[in-house]
Amino acid sequence: MGAKGAAAVGMAGVSLLQFGLQRSAAEIERAEAETSANAEELGAKQREADRKGRLSAALASQNAEAGAKGVAAFEGSPLAIMDADIALEQEATQRDVFQTKLKSEALRSSGKIRGRHSKIGANIGLLSGVGSAAMVGWGGGK
Repeated sequence: MGAKGAAAVGMAGVSLLQFGLQRSAAEIERAEAETSANAEELGAKQREADRKGRLSAALASQNAEAGAKGVAAFEGSPLAIMDADIALEQEATQRDVFQTKLKSEALRSSGKIRGRHSKIGANIGLLSGVGSAAMVGWGGGK
């Protein structure tokens, strides 16, 4: 094999190595996006648990206060206050569920798009490198 042939093989090898690295980077980007989306979903579950805990404490406090005043917990304004607190927490939960789903889907989509771009770049780089190597091997290079 002549010098041009060896150079062509070297160029093709480098292109193949770059291709593999870029494809690996694409998979890493996709995995990072999936991890971020999963973390967002886990955070939403924790926020919901925290809201339920605060609601439970608030309802217990209101019930105790109403009882101390001699008012039954499920009569009049204490009931209205409890209903309002429950409604606010349900609304907050629904809003958080929607926002979490939106954000996690955006993270996943972004990761897929970045991964596809990296794979396309890897394919183009491989084709370009192999083409250049072929030109050198055929004597068309410098």
